[in-house]
Amino acid sequence: DWHAGRTLKGRDRTPEIREALQEIAEVALMQEVDLILVAGDVYDKKNPGADAENAVYEFFLKTGEAGIPSVVIAGNHDAPGRLDAVSGLLGKTQTHVIGEARVAGNGGTFELDIGDEVARIAALPFVSERRIVRYGDLLNSDPGQWSERYRTGMKHLIDNLTKSFKNDAVNLLMLHTAMDGATLANSEYMFHCTSGYSLSQDMLPEKANYVALGHIHKPQSIQDFSEQAGRYSGSILQLDFGEAGDEKHVYIVEAEVGKPTQLVDIHTLKAGKALRNVRIDTSKDELDKKLQSVEDFEGWLKFSIELDRPRPGLKDRIKQQLPNALAVEFTFPKGETETSERVDVDKLDLLDAYAKFYEAQRDQTLDKDLRSTFNELLEEHDDEVVV
Repeated sequence: DWHAGRTLKGRDRTPEIREALQEIAEVALMQEVDLILVAGDVYDKKNPGADAENAVYEFFLKTGEAGIPSVVIAGNHDAPGRLDAVSGLLGKTQTHVIGEARVAGNGGTFELDIGDEVARIAALPFVSERRIVRYGDLLNSDPGQWSERYRTGMKHLIDNLTKSFKNDAVNLLMLHTAMDGATLANSEYMFHCTSGYSLSQDMLPEKANYVALGHIHKPQSIQDFSEQAGRYSGSILQLDFGEAGDEKHVYIVEAEVGKPTQLVDIHTLKAGKALRNVRIDTSKDELDKKLQSVEDFEGWLKFSIELDRPRPGLKDRIKQQLPNALAVEFTFPKGETETSERVDVDKLDLLDAYAKFYEAQRDQTLDKDLRSTFNELLEEHDDEVVV
């Protein structure tokens, strides 16, 4: 999961993501890999910025020029139609893109000649519950039955895409989904990781040489499934403070027709800045000493500080002393926050509330364009209200 275009508390992580992608490309070239699998969430937003797109295209241009093909599927953060729109251009770099989910016979399963072997790839991008009925129509089955349970519909799709798996090719299944028992990094979009959106390992075909999974950011194997035959590779950076301390990897596997797949190498990524959570209880810890202890840390910091009383200006002082402190949160003995106060919703100015929310989330002042757009939307809503 690349999440190009990711921001954290107002800081653009794209330069770090570009650095990580450059490292991955170098690993692919050094190891002389035959194929690269990217199992979704190429971008962090459905409308990524130019820098994010540039970092992604730079990767595929470099690996494609080296003769290494790639297969990419859309994740829940991606815009499937947007990826499909550039699939023709990326095809010039030997990059095969599947944005919208497709059934077998319509691009969902395809073959690539790699050396003297054939890779048969079943590619299933992220599918939301509301789209399950649509794919039920494509398979000429009862959409009503599909809508009753998400995993029933997903099983139909997986069975359809992998029915051609035989022992005459290297069979690869790509999925962007949550599997039962997966350990979350707590930086994922939680709604799409609930039990209603998870799949069981018995839905994975036995004839798959390897199952490449995206969606969960913590690298891990699949519960009750061979560690060699399928994994989540995870995110390429510590995306949020829930991932602080996690190592990030790319996996290199060797798959051959009729042989068990082998995990050849786990490359730990060095690119990007580390994240660290710093907890301070001022009744036990000396604040200045704690702050000094992390002055040499080169990554991004989040402070959770317990105070016995409000201390105005402390947040600004910490951020001035440590510019890499992206978040400073205060708590008090009874769990109250420094900013906790009762809000009279009848007197609430929505624009002002949005501006405060934006500043708290991104540590940036709401700019004029966003302020103007919010005002326009607010006025449109007010015009539609019937008194």
